[in-house]
Amino acid sequence: MRVKQPRKDDVEIDMAPMIDMVFLLLIFFMVASVVVTNKVKVKLPESKAAKVPEDIKGRIVLSVDANDQIYAGMVPLTIEELKEFVSKQLDEDPNLRIMIRADKRVKYKICKEIMIACGEVGATDLIYAAYEE
Repeated sequence: MRVKQPRKDDVEIDMAPMIDMVFLLLIFFMVASVVVTNKVKVKLPESKAAKVPEDIKGRIVLSVDANDQIYAGMVPLTIEELKEFVSKQLDEDPNLRIMIRADKRVKYKICKEIMIACGEVGATDLIYAAYEE
């Protein structure tokens, strides 16, 4: 006696949700890649005592290039303009934190002037960028 097998229908996978997810991921990575910020080209010094900070998020980046030009982000500033900039930032955030990125050819005198300018307006949480040896 022959037993009838139930009829097998062709099973199809709906591809529409998978395609939607691929497009959503594509859009996410396109938007996330734009968030990368431009920085002033600086060759950081190396130090055996350098430590990677636990949290650099939320810090304003002040850069000093090899020509002793100070930048806040990509905007060039003088010492007086730096004081005004930091003062405005302190008004917005009293817990302002600053990271100084100075080229390894920059003399300490420039960094000292930046520290003094920041201190005069009330910013005291400063760290310096350097590579670990």
